[in-house]
Amino acid sequence: MDIKLFSNSELMTRFGKLVQTERKITHLVLECIAEIDTRKIYLERAYPSLYEFLVNEFGYSPSSAVRRIESARLLRDVPEMSQKIEAGALNLSQLSKVQQAIRTVQKTEDRKMDAAEKRDLLKKIEYTTQNQTELILAQELSLPIFSEEREKIHRNESVTLTITFTKEQMALLEQVQDMIAHSVPDKKWSAVLSYLAQKEVERRTQTKRKEVQKSFCSPPKEDRSYIRKTIRPNLRKSILGQGKCCEYQDPLTKKICGSTRFLQIDHIQPVWAGGDNSPQNLKVLCQQHNSFKYAKESGLHPLRV
Repeated sequence: MDIKLFSNSELMTRFGKLVQTERKITHLVLECIAEIDTRKIYLERAYPSLYEFLVNEFGYSPSSAVRRIESARLLRDVPEMSQKIEAGALNLSQLSKVQQAIRTVQKTEDRKMDAAEKRDLLKKIEYTTQNQTELILAQELSLPIFSEEREKIHRNESVTLTITFTKEQMALLEQVQDMIAHSVPDKKWSAVLSYLAQKEVERRTQTKRKEVQKSFCSPPKEDRSYIRKTIRPNLRKSILGQGKCCEYQDPLTKKICGSTRFLQIDHIQPVWAGGDNSPQNLKVLCQQHNSFKYAKESGLHPLRV
């Protein structure tokens, strides 16, 4: 059956089953890699390392091979981890980070972590994001903090900067990143810092804003940040200040989007349906959900229930 003919519920059911199958296959693949590593089969096949065996014999990318090797070796020490992978509590990126952190501890503290310690560590990172995983590992294992500032110049005169920010500095940068999302849709820090530097140069030299936008970072064509010009600027500012994040809610799961980027004001009851600009009829949506809501209300979205 053509997947395009599936209803939304049928599509989500199918996707859920495929994700579950993918997770099961993943832990079975790791079990095989762990056993191949134990038997040193790659040496028999004339490869000097398990890494080269996976990359050259099976076509894994270098990063994919490393994640699977790290995860497989951890699985060998903690076999029950396979159930967590299948349940979605742990993923390859997390397991790779755990193995790397364990290796750092064993090297810096000159000791070997036992299976019980590894098991406790894995328990603490279940169902966490990548950033949360890194923080938990750093705190639980007291990993060393590397604070440095370094720059490396390349042949095309581009520069790679290595900078360590404090927790407070990073929080401030992320807040600014959300505030300028309409002007700098690229989340790369190089784009964000370049934009801020350009704005400071403009402020100090009193360069006209139009010239800066033309030479550096004009808003994208699809930008709809200036919706509903009839909304008073002070009211618009007030609504955005109160909302601070996208308020779109999934009608089934009740999950709220919560995005803090590309925020726009939406009319709960559309203007064409009699809605007005009263505060009670306005809410904050991100650009994606605002467009999605408009498409549904106008009948443009191919919604299948």
